[in-house]
Amino acid sequence: IKIWNTGTGYCDLTLTVQSVRVSSLCALRDGRLASGSDDETIKIWNTGTSLYDLALTGHSGEVSTLCDLGDGRVASGSWDKTIKIW
Repeated sequence: IKIWNTGTGYCDLTLTVQSVRVSSLCALRDGRLASGSDDETIKIWNTGTSLYDLALTGHSGEVSTLCDLGDGRVASGSWDKTIKIW
C-alpha cells in the first residue's frame, strides 16, 4: 500500500503487506486505513507506525469492498457473498 502526496507526486509512505494481494482500501475517519485482501482478512493500519493494529477475520472469500460507517465501525463485502459489520 502506498500513500501518495498529490502535491509533489512522490510516495510519502509504504505499508508492507506480506504475500497477499490488496483488493480494497478505505480511509477511516480516525486517520487509519482499512485494507481487504485475497487472504480473507481486513487489516486496520496505523499510518504513524506503518504497522497494522488489528486483523479482522471472518470472511471465507476475498474481501472486495470496504466502507467506513462513520461511527467507529467498518462494513466489508466479500466474494463469499456476505457483508459484515465490524
